[in-house]
Amino acid sequence: MTLDLVDILTSLDKDEDIHLARILVLLKAFNRPEGPAIEGITKLAKLDFLLRYPSCLEKALLARGVSPKSIPVDDYERLAIEARMIRYRYGPWDHRYRRFLNILAARRLVTVRTDGRTIQIDLTVTGDKLAESLSNREGFKRVFERALLLKKHLDLKARRLMEFIYELFPELTTLEFNEGITFIGKTK
Repeated sequence: MTLDLVDILTSLDKDEDIHLARILVLLKAFNRPEGPAIEGITKLAKLDFLLRYPSCLEKALLARGVSPKSIPVDDYERLAIEARMIRYRYGPWDHRYRRFLNILAARRLVTVRTDGRTIQIDLTVTGDKLAESLSNREGFKRVFERALLLKKHLDLKARRLMEFIYELFPELTTLEFNEGITFIGKTK
């Protein structure tokens, strides 16, 4: 049985807390004592794209010279519904980041500040504690490992990260709006 695009989008949208938790774990991995964890929604969206789609993360890390043995992606993850990428208005980046950040800020888990035109995103003390707890839970340990790999190998400026992703995945530029694409199979 194959799911159509509406079914996929509906199933992904139902559990907003998963997206919020993943963003907290990502911010935890990028936490810096000298400044915000992440600067810019564009950078957040691109990093979360790689974190959300393990097959894409794997391909990106391999392109950066990371050993395949160091990349925690299992075969079953390549076949999961979340492995099916959807083209949103601005590419495969979920269009809800502003909403997610507003929810996290309202719950006092993140701070969102502006510096000129750049949005600076950071964890609050409460958010850091929750992200720490999440990153130690069985369901998020692998996500946190991957987020740390992103920090180590893909902590680029937003524009360079975007260029890198489009160079690595040129098919992203040709997707129709709301079209699904699946990255299946080993990229190793």
